[in-house]
Amino acid sequence: MASAPISLDQGPPLPPNLQPAPQASAASLAGGQVNSSGSAALQQSVVEDLMFVEHTLNRIGMKMPAAAPVVAGVIDLMQKGMGAILAQGASPPPAPGVQGGGMMMSPAGQTPGA
Repeated sequence: MASAPISLDQGPPLPPNLQPAPQASAASLAGGQVNSSGSAALQQSVVEDLMFVEHTLNRIGMKMPAAAPVVAGVIDLMQKGMGAILAQGASPPPAPGVQGGGMMMSPAGQTPGA
């Protein structure tokens, strides 16, 4: 009797009434309008980090039911705020030294060597 290979990476199947939530994307967090001027890879990385934070906060809410309303508020604020930022587009930070100066810049009001 042949059976399909068993994979332990995915865990046991969920009951029909407990299907996993769909994964958020930059488009869904931004209300469906992602600015194409940003870096898609950077936005995807930020979305993945935000999903991790949301998952962690939800776990805290499950462990401490009294904290659940606070956790829900933090998640809502994070989704709205970061969704608006992602909708504007994201670009990687400039490379070190691109703006000139770098480590050679002196604090304001001081001259080098003084």
